[in-house]
Amino acid sequence: MAGNTQVVEIDGHRIKLSNLEKVLFPDQQIIKAEVIQYYLKIAPYFLRHNKYRPLSLVRYPDGIASHEFFQKDRPSWAPDWIESIRLGKEEKKDYIFLTNAASLVWLANLACLEMHIMEFTKQDPEHPDLMVFDLDPAPDMTFEQVKQIAYLLKEHLLEFDYHPFVKTSGGKGLHLFCPIAPSNTHGEVFQAAKDLSESFIKKYPQLGTLQLRKDKREQKLLIDIYRNRETQTVVGAYSLRGKPGAPVSMPVSWETLGDIGSSQSFFLREALDHVETNGDAWEGMHSQAVSIHTHRVQKTTTPFNPDGVKHKTPEQLEEYAAKRDFSNTPEPPPAVTSGTGHAFVVHRHHATTLHYDLRLEEDGVLRSWAVPRGLPPEPGIKRLAVETEPHPLAYLTFEGEIPKGQYGAGSMWIFASGQYRKTKDKKDGFYFQLTGSRWEAEYRIHHMKEKEWLLERVSPALHHPFESTWQVMLAEQTTRIPTGSDFRFEVKWDGIRALILIYEGSIRILSRSGRELTQQFPELVSSLSYLKASNAVLDAEIVRLDEVGRPVFKQVISRLHQSHAGKIERLSKSAPVVCYLFDALYLDGRSITQEPLARRRAWLQDLIKSGSPFRFSSDVEDGAALYDAAQKMGLEGIMAKRADSFYYQGKRSSDWYKLKFRDTMECYIAGFTEGQGERASVFGALHLLQKQDQGWVYRGKVGTGFDTDFMQYLRERLDTLTIVSKPFDTPTPDDKVSTWVKPELICEVEYASITDQGTLREPVFKSLMEDR
Repeated sequence: MAGNTQVVEIDGHRIKLSNLEKVLFPDQQIIKAEVIQYYLKIAPYFLRHNKYRPLSLVRYPDGIASHEFFQKDRPSWAPDWIESIRLGKEEKKDYIFLTNAASLVWLANLACLEMHIMEFTKQDPEHPDLMVFDLDPAPDMTFEQVKQIAYLLKEHLLEFDYHPFVKTSGGKGLHLFCPIAPSNTHGEVFQAAKDLSESFIKKYPQLGTLQLRKDKREQKLLIDIYRNRETQTVVGAYSLRGKPGAPVSMPVSWETLGDIGSSQSFFLREALDHVETNGDAWEGMHSQAVSIHTHRVQKTTTPFNPDGVKHKTPEQLEEYAAKRDFSNTPEPPPAVTSGTGHAFVVHRHHATTLHYDLRLEEDGVLRSWAVPRGLPPEPGIKRLAVETEPHPLAYLTFEGEIPKGQYGAGSMWIFASGQYRKTKDKKDGFYFQLTGSRWEAEYRIHHMKEKEWLLERVSPALHHPFESTWQVMLAEQTTRIPTGSDFRFEVKWDGIRALILIYEGSIRILSRSGRELTQQFPELVSSLSYLKASNAVLDAEIVRLDEVGRPVFKQVISRLHQSHAGKIERLSKSAPVVCYLFDALYLDGRSITQEPLARRRAWLQDLIKSGSPFRFSSDVEDGAALYDAAQKMGLEGIMAKRADSFYYQGKRSSDWYKLKFRDTMECYIAGFTEGQGERASVFGALHLLQKQDQGWVYRGKVGTGFDTDFMQYLRERLDTLTIVSKPFDTPTPDDKVSTWVKPELICEVEYASITDQGTLREPVFKSLMEDR
């Protein structure tokens, strides 16, 4: 955002941004433009937890070193798209609430650094959906003590079947938020918070107090439950605080809380990276809402039909029952039962065609729509939704294989589930918010004709196949085949590690380092129709196979460095590649990295059509047998992966192991020797360094494993690096004929063993790591 004034368009609204260069945080020289940029970038996460909640705003028009003031009333000059709700018993005020990123940016432009929320939404102002415990430490109390009290209070609340989530206040303390069903008054919620806190204090009398007056607290932590009073507020998740450094009130997991040393551990300039790397710690919070109570809940499991009683088929489920033979299908029989009233499930259903089913609880059944291309992944994309017959509530937990010959025969998986709420009723439709442990988004559904509806996403997307940053997961190296029934084994393909990105009929191919490879492999681009996904991010290895099915690495790597369009096209026909798909990070509107590997791979296998260059990389349970077979065939090695493992982007994990038949090492290129003969114009060999905790270790030279084209390409890359003095102390016999460069390029080298001097024996250059 350059200049002191700028007009931007966000969500279809033009906003004039002013005084962009004004310094709001003088110690760090953070200007207003940075504040606006932060709120714009954090908007998908901020709106997830604060949208539709009435706000009390703290403005700092001249920065935190000057006067601040609270603003509750919507100013008369606000544009008409800034919405508000009139609240208050005696003195009524028009409280602004957020509806989209544009409204958030508009407030940021007013230097509203702090945004404090109420515990209810504008749809139901009489019934809070949050119960808040604000932990305010005594002056001499350490943050470690505050954390320990927070952990104890968490355990206390869990005993009563609440599900507390925690965030830093951005000041001195912590905030615990418990999602609750919006069915009780403010007074009832406050009384429940009071009763729960009093029973906690009775258990730990030396730790906490409910006394607001500081002289009455006796150096104890204040459990501030008074935030639960009607129209009282608490700082919103991801809001800035008007304090030096621009701290953020950051939601964290209970595990992460143990690692932080202060309530001011997250700041404007680092907060977004933290969230994008670690995700939203409060994702799916409201799917764990419970009714308020102050008694300990007896855990029981009640089946949908506990006595196995046959019920008369209710009218709503007559069509459902008529289409099914319940002696031949595992689907639940028809029965209207009591539920929460707000449950939803999205099924991935591969019947005659692959589609998704959206089901919303209504009047004791699940109102259902078939969505052929999946729920829209972002605003602006519309999907046809065909209303089908209502399903019984037991379908909330159903997944499995519907036998051939039965209605809807095929595989059905639960793709997402949780709670929903209608946010707005409209003529011929309604808006609704889905909140699940893996899915949180707002949609609008509009009736067009007969059974046809139009489904649109309203809330911004947290992930985008093309625009988000995706990183591959890495494996630990081992020499032993892991044992245990939880491991599955695959071939380790010797090719180019790639991410296949699919977005609404377009495809991109990226290397593991993010390099664009799409133009290099037209045979893959033209085969997109063989992947049955509207949107996806898939992990893969691109290989060139010989006549017996062995990968030939040199041939595929030569494809990588072609730049002439005509030659690329000819090679795509004369030396076509195969793309083995082995994992998925994102699928049809949601990240699936937190799904178990077995489930991710089941969805992956299901989306690949046969007869194309895209192939599923199969797995087996017998690792020893695969190891022997792969070795006899002359393959690179095998992979071992835990079936229940998550996908950790950009991280090396012991949930995945690689077993190679020859050892490899990742080395930095530190320089090169003069070439002789045919290599006179390029180089003779590469000097290798390995980075270890104690510094650089010299690993010798590698002079084999290159072809002519690649050596020319690599010399051009080396010429772009800074020439430096020799970056290590170990003498080499080639010092006088070597050129030393800044060690930035990383390569993979295969070797037989390591000598007593620490150099590699029989090294062979495999590839640059950015090509893998």
